[in-house]
Amino acid sequence: MEDYSKLRAYTFVSTSISIFLYGFSVTLGSLLTQISFYPKSMELYLLIEPPVSLLLGNFLFSYIADKYGRKPVLVITPILFSIGILLFLLLNPYISLIGIGLFLFSIAGGDEPAIISYLTENLSANDRGKFIMLITNFVNIGALLSSIIFIFFENYTIIKLTITFILILSLTSSYFFRKKLPESKVWVLSNSKNISFINENHKRILPLILISISTILTYGLISWVIGPYYYPNLTYYIVFLFNLGNIAGGLLGYFIISKIKRTSFTLFGFFGGSLTSLILLLIVHSFNNYILFLSLILTNGIFTQLTWGTRLVLEGELLRTKYRATGISVVRASGWIIYIFSAIFTYSFSIAFFQIYDILFWIIGLLGSALWYTYGFDTNNLQIIKLDEINL
Repeated sequence: MEDYSKLRAYTFVSTSISIFLYGFSVTLGSLLTQISFYPKSMELYLLIEPPVSLLLGNFLFSYIADKYGRKPVLVITPILFSIGILLFLLLNPYISLIGIGLFLFSIAGGDEPAIISYLTENLSANDRGKFIMLITNFVNIGALLSSIIFIFFENYTIIKLTITFILILSLTSSYFFRKKLPESKVWVLSNSKNISFINENHKRILPLILISISTILTYGLISWVIGPYYYPNLTYYIVFLFNLGNIAGGLLGYFIISKIKRTSFTLFGFFGGSLTSLILLLIVHSFNNYILFLSLILTNGIFTQLTWGTRLVLEGELLRTKYRATGISVVRASGWIIYIFSAIFTYSFSIAFFQIYDILFWIIGLLGSALWYTYGFDTNNLQIIKLDEINL
């Protein structure tokens, strides 16, 4: 029991700091669109580069995590992140952009499938759901802090030095604790490594893909795109309030996810998100009131995190150990690819069409959660070995 408590503590600290770095870094693209250091012509690149880098890191490091273990990924990615910090510090905006890409390639793309796999396999059935919900909430804390820096500092040199200090401090702390983590015993005991999940039951995969597409698009479009495209003067505040709502949603999820069925919890999150997005559409076009608009951005963020966190929990629980990290990468790839094209596709949209487009993805998630509610099973409090054996 003492060994498990120590493992849980090390796991919590090291992975939550990594997720914090993910949130802090992935938000930089949107925030930097308002900095004159980066030419206006780079705006679309700043919005697209983070998900592209993340996607590439997902594919490479998820393969490594399934074939060679979770621990090697947790050791390699901080080294790449350190190189990214050095590139970010350079005075050329294009090289700086490469540094940001390396942030996302390593910590966000490389780390997350391995981290979700590690958490799923090493936390007890009672801890798994609520701790994944809590740990992944640090992505919002990172994004929130990132926006605060841009709100309070006007000088880009000060902004860059502050960002660098936070990145180095966080990375060093995370690396210290993750070195103490043992390899995942569940992975070690798994007989088959890196086997494709193409033949997996579609009743597991289809809802996961629909939920993944929905969560990535509904988070990305509001957190990263709506500000630079339609409300540039409010970009920092939209990121701040949306992620403040996300944090509240993550805390709410921590307290209730293990108390009700996962199937019901998922459906509730997507219903709330769809409703608040519809109200946001009506408010924007009925009242020219920024207070109402920003209040609904915050409220929508609560449900966005409930669905995002639940998706990460379900990815770990529904994908089997032999291909868990690779499966996570492939499932979420559909969402990131659609997001990349959507950032380009919506560039000339009116705000009304943009919001309707966002609502369509909430409906896709609602459909996915309804399918899982109807045909799925409750994963709450089931041991990971038992989940691997369920044929559905």
